[in-house]
Order: sequence, then C-alpha cells, then structure tokens
Amino acid sequence: MSTKMKDLPLFYAPALREELQLPEGEAQHAIRVLRAKVGDEFLVTDGCGTLFETRVSGVDRRHCLLSIEREEPWQKYWRGHWAVAVAPTKNIDRLEWTLEKMVEVGLDEVYLIRTQHSERKHTSAERLERIIQSAMKQSHKALLPRLIPDVPFAQLLEMTADYDLRLMAHCRSTVGPERRTIDHFFRPEAKTLLMVGPEGDFSVEEIEEATRRGCQPITLGASRLRTETASLIALQWLHTLDMTSQRRPTTHEK
Repeated sequence: MSTKMKDLPLFYAPALREELQLPEGEAQHAIRVLRAKVGDEFLVTDGCGTLFETRVSGVDRRHCLLSIEREEPWQKYWRGHWAVAVAPTKNIDRLEWTLEKMVEVGLDEVYLIRTQHSERKHTSAERLERIIQSAMKQSHKALLPRLIPDVPFAQLLEMTADYDLRLMAHCRSTVGPERRTIDHFFRPEAKTLLMVGPEGDFSVEEIEEATRRGCQPITLGASRLRTETASLIALQWLHTLDMTSQRRPTTHEK
C-alpha cells in the first residue's frame, strides 16, 4: 500500500514525464507567486489520474525544471463515469462559476449543449478549460474533466448513446412520462449522464425525443431552479447516493 502524498501546492503538467518541467503558465505562477527555488517540492498531475511528487531542479525567468521523486495513481472517490450536459447561461460568469463548482464536487465530463431555448449559442472553450484546470488543482484532484463545447442537443443524444443511464431534468410536469427523483434510477457503477436545460427549459420536442431515445425524466424537487443550481444539485445528489451505497453498517447497527 502506498503512503500518502505530501500536502504540497498542486500544478498541472500533462507532459511532465517527457519534459520534466512545468508548462509556461504554471512555471510563471511557481516562480513569481511561490518564489520557487532549487530544492522546493511540488505536487504535479498529468490530469489523467497520476500524481507526482517532484523537486525543483532548476529555475530561470521562464522555466521551472523538475525531477520526479515519486508517483502514484489517484483514485477518484465516485465509482461510475459521470457527465453533466448543461446549456450555457446567458451570463457567462454564471457558467464559469458552475463549471468551477462541478469540478470541485467531482465529475468526468462536461457537455455544453445548444438547445431550442438556449440564449448563449457559443462559448470560449479556451477560457473554460483554464477554469476547469484551476478547479481541479484547487480541489486537489488528478483527473481533468473532459470539456466538449457547443454540442447541438440532437448530437448529444447520438454521442451518448452508449451511456448506461441518461437522466433529463426538466420542469414540464405535463410532458412525457412521470418525472422521478434520481435515487429511483441510480446505479453506482453506471456510466451516467445528467442533462440540464437552459433558463427556458428543454422544449416539448426535445423532451419527447430524449424520452424516445431511452432518457429518463427526473425532477430535482418542488422549487424551480436556475440552470447552475440544478446542475450542482443533480451532481451532488449522485455523490450522496454513491457515498450512501458504499456505507456498511457497523456492529451496533446490525
């Protein structure tokens, strides 16, 4: 069994093994903010599930060279493969906040979808990628969620056809099958997609098409929620169900 990694600042370097240095943006943070010097220790992740304990071997104005002291796989704490498909909000700040918080909570993929009622049709993937990377580091994860931007809703249904479970949160109680809560469908190790619509909700046609393709309609409760609130609540619900299902009764509980 491996020993616990040291509690050190975490950096993202996808090509660390080959380059043995931090990427330029990460290096500038280490040099200018943390005043990195030879001998300092940092944690680094490749974003693919590996953590590295490293030591600074060289520093100049633009570069922070590293030697790898130790590495180990990072075990994510949810068992399934979880994705959230969300319609970007008109206010870009709210979308950025949503992505940041979802990464902190924990997930594998994010789809930014275009629906009939979407108010924002396009997004800057480059800036959103930086926000996802920052949130991964801040929350000390070693798995960088995949971002798939600007996906038309019909294409989303095609791209996720292999998912075990696709849950569609909407507020139209008179459209399609009865909406149930997430716990009715949850399976711990399932490849699961959560779909959250725009401010104007999914259209009737989108709900009907998703249902026809095997998606399950869900409700997140009696309150009408903003897009970003619904995304976080749905994702945290998965985490809570997963933690509860892993819990084993103690002797006095039997």
